[in-house]
Amino acid sequence: MRTALMRITARVAVTTLLAGVTALGTGTLTASAATGTVVTDSGTGVAIRSGNATSFGSVGNQPNGPVEIDCQIYGEPVTGKYGRSLVWDHVPGKGYITDSYVNTGSSGLIAPLCTSNPRADKAIAWYAARNGSTAFQGYCEMAAENSYGKTAIWASAKADWNDAVARGVAHKGDLNPPKGALVFWDLAAPYGHVGVATGDGNFWATSVSGAIGKRALPYFNSYLGWAYPNF
Repeated sequence: MRTALMRITARVAVTTLLAGVTALGTGTLTASAATGTVVTDSGTGVAIRSGNATSFGSVGNQPNGPVEIDCQIYGEPVTGKYGRSLVWDHVPGKGYITDSYVNTGSSGLIAPLCTSNPRADKAIAWYAARNGSTAFQGYCEMAAENSYGKTAIWASAKADWNDAVARGVAHKGDLNPPKGALVFWDLAAPYGHVGVATGDGNFWATSVSGAIGKRALPYFNSYLGWAYPNF
């Protein structure tokens, strides 16, 4: 059975596919798009959403059977026919479907990473709307989770990071996290610290000059690295 770990660790292998890709709409389109097969036990297909999370509105339905995929992106984890997956497939001209209901014949990504990330954009906008707020001081993990519409997933930032390390998906010491990735520091032992990367070398987090703010990485001492949100 395919696993989220196998999908995520395959990221490096597919980045070479980005060469020669032409941007189109919300994703990317190669000369020959990838294909998969939607399989649901109900036979009714899977919801097509405007973004890479179930919180985005449904814009249609992808029936069981062959589906074209022009790019893929990490998003909200969903458990489906093929296990739990953080991968979402972009269907050209339609939207996003969770890869947990798509048989691609592969344990990893089969298409380039999409050039847009609607879920990450919402998380970053959440922080930007609270720039200067002290409401989350001492609650960095809560802030990160709330920015993604979640709460009470991990007891601390360090617990979140340790989960990524245990799953083998932590990018230790990497100062080039993609947009929407969680960035971690080994601060305030044993709790740690976490923020959300903007994809351009910056991040949003609490405790930036005593409040929510945006700075360039690494900013704080004891930078650990980054990982895609596992929530």
